[in-house]
Amino acid sequence: MEKIFRVLDNNNLMIATGVRRAGKSCIAKQLEDSLHDIFRDRAQVLRFNFEKINSVRISADDLISNFEQQHSNSEKCFVLLDEITHVIDWEKAVNHISQTPECKLILFSSNLRIISKELKAVRENRYDVIQVLPLSLNEFIQFQEFKETTSDDTPVRNKQFVRMEKRRYTLEEIYEYYISYGGLPILKPEYMDEERAWVIADGSYSAVVTRDILELGCTHGIKAITDPLLLRTIITIMAESIGDNISATWVGKRASEYLQRPVSTKTVESYMRALINAQLFYIAERYDIRAERTMQTLAKYYIVDAGLHNYVTGIRAEDKNRLLENKVFFELLRRGYQVRNGKRWQDEICLIAHNDEEKVYIQIANRNDSGSLDHLIAILRRIPDDLPKVIIAFDVETKRAKDGTIILNALEFLMGRSWKV
Repeated sequence: MEKIFRVLDNNNLMIATGVRRAGKSCIAKQLEDSLHDIFRDRAQVLRFNFEKINSVRISADDLISNFEQQHSNSEKCFVLLDEITHVIDWEKAVNHISQTPECKLILFSSNLRIISKELKAVRENRYDVIQVLPLSLNEFIQFQEFKETTSDDTPVRNKQFVRMEKRRYTLEEIYEYYISYGGLPILKPEYMDEERAWVIADGSYSAVVTRDILELGCTHGIKAITDPLLLRTIITIMAESIGDNISATWVGKRASEYLQRPVSTKTVESYMRALINAQLFYIAERYDIRAERTMQTLAKYYIVDAGLHNYVTGIRAEDKNRLLENKVFFELLRRGYQVRNGKRWQDEICLIAHNDEEKVYIQIANRNDSGSLDHLIAILRRIPDDLPKVIIAFDVETKRAKDGTIILNALEFLMGRSWKV
């Protein structure tokens, strides 16, 4: 909501997008209520929700006609369109409404295909994208009604909490719930247990796969996804490979082994693209630090929610480091960074985060065992520039090492701490 209001007064098209069940419709309703408090004339705030289960699929002309009947031309108007892609020829309706004077158009969509080159505002780069992500660790604590019992000056990693049953929880115990059940804001506090979590994960997974992948069909030259078994196999392979550099060719070979039939790389590419468009997975492209260029192969893919990951793969102890890297990736996105993974000669850098102001190299270790931190520090030291170099890990104290490397406690980072020690 804060990000939306920062850009609400400009003339750009606004697009709020995120995986299904992340809370977009709730945000749309909150925005509608907030705007009604500001603008008493209800004709100034129009909201259309095309996600209703029994709604008849309408055309662009129907929507345009409906809009013009309700819109008052003389005053500022906000039009909220929820899951507009269910409208036939929806781009036509968006282009028409967005050209109406004094009209701010806000789209809510669970599929990245909403950022279409068929939209005039997109072609002219006159649009703002608001990412709607599952809950952060701090938001999860609030949403699940954990109450802090320690003083304000207690170090973050040592804080303790109580919940409805009055049992005490450490922050690390809450993190374990967080990476087990996930951060989709549909698991109510009173229902936070394993059985209900899997039922909700099953519904969320089915909604994403059915509504945002299988039902979309072939539009604008994008190949339809028609093989549910192959799709599930690819999702499983990608979920098991979080934090690894993988390619469509490699995924195709693994899928062929699983299914005992040939799977072409082109088919896998189209399925992986559909998963990214549905925002079930996000991509971190591979960046060659020495050559200063983005590479076309061996990217990393991160799943949008740990609960969905565990639903697909099961909860496995060996995935803890992968899930920490996954959480760090999405925390960086929340803070407005673009994120890639890095390579320099044979050295691997987990993540490279950058925005208009800074660029940071980040290594991630679940625990400081067997000298893993020393190894990661050595890799960072070999990068010949003065940009910030950060290691995020559990069971460490946040500090700056003598060589300038920043050691950052993982819980403190996920709770909002910066690396600017």
